[in-house]
Amino acid sequence: MKLAAALALALVSAAPAFAQTAPAAPAAQAAPGWTGLTVAEITGRLTTAGMTVGEPRTNGDRIYLLVNDGPLRWVLTLFSCTNGACPDVQFTAVFAGPNATREIVARWNGDRRFVKAFYAAPETEGGDPQAVAQFDVLLHPGAGAQQLDDPIQVWRSLSMDLGRTVNAPAGGAAAPATE
Repeated sequence: MKLAAALALALVSAAPAFAQTAPAAPAAQAAPGWTGLTVAEITGRLTTAGMTVGEPRTNGDRIYLLVNDGPLRWVLTLFSCTNGACPDVQFTAVFAGPNATREIVARWNGDRRFVKAFYAAPETEGGDPQAVAQFDVLLHPGAGAQQLDDPIQVWRSLSMDLGRTVNAPAGGAAAPATE
């Protein structure tokens, strides 16, 4: 017992000798005056990926783009916009179907990363419950509009997956995702 206490004391008192100061991280170099990607850059990237984008709608510092992506319709919200440039975006899609339940949405979330869904109770009596998918993306200076390419692919894959999950017939194969 005395030996263990002596070893512990020796290790604690020697610890400062092993400590080293980590080198300082380089300061982030933000582009001077960069306030985000422009609506035209974002819209261009979406259309290049084969989507149809509606006219932008504005509400304060937010801009909303309605996107038609094959069978799926969703909204891209551009946040914190200044002079038509926005530093972050949020993808959102809403699905109603027989499997839009708290349990199925919770299970879907537990098995997926990046895109998250939440259950939305029916707004009216007898209405359909919904599953809402969202994906937030922070944009970076100097990376250009192509920085949206990977998030677009992640969004397409996982939002379609949630749509199939929510619309799957009981005990059957998944139906195509629709809104």
